[in-house]
Amino acid sequence: EVTPRARQAHDERQAIERANRLARDHFVQNLFKHPAAERARQYVRNRGFGAGVVRDFQLGFALDSWNDLLQALQRQGVPTSVLQRAGLARPSDRGGLYDQFRNRLIFPIVDVNDRVLGFGGRALDPDNPAKYLNSPETPLFHKRRTLYGLKQAHQAITEQNRALIVEGYTDVLALHQAGVRNVVAGLGTALTAEQLKLLSRYCEEIVFVYDGDSAGTQAALRNLELLEIA
Repeated sequence: EVTPRARQAHDERQAIERANRLARDHFVQNLFKHPAAERARQYVRNRGFGAGVVRDFQLGFALDSWNDLLQALQRQGVPTSVLQRAGLARPSDRGGLYDQFRNRLIFPIVDVNDRVLGFGGRALDPDNPAKYLNSPETPLFHKRRTLYGLKQAHQAITEQNRALIVEGYTDVLALHQAGVRNVVAGLGTALTAEQLKLLSRYCEEIVFVYDGDSAGTQAALRNLELLEIA
């Protein structure tokens, strides 16, 4: 028997996922169609990402606006309480809400069942101190249990019985575009036992592909310790 509390939790996750899906579609539309997204399109071109990989990973753009997404989702009937719970909008000191993601290239974070769990956003303003911004933890999105690119990669990981773990979103895109499909990334935090357990459903071998600098080396060594524990 489903308890009222379990039903409420299920309904909340469903509402958040719908809001995320609508947000993803809005961001994609912005990137492809909005005149103000030209700088984002130029950034994508400069990184060498073609239309295929942009479509596969459903990249989008959050306008340099305080309420573009807020207004778009409210028009589609998403309550402001859900926008807050999804981490798409934040309360302003002056009352009301504002968009969490502004002037950022958007990377939707999707699970193998095609649920949009959350987002990563790369700042296009070079002076922005927060180069990357992720959705906060929500009832649907748990960074410790999620890997970027797993939806696109899980089939290749299973076929090759091997997963490559890279450091960032754009590393995943670059390798995917080069034909290396069995690749995922963490979400800006140290790799966790839960993420490794998730990968172990699909393969027996895990390879870390990190930068050769000291930070990359240290991260790889930390993760090797984690592998031994896991």
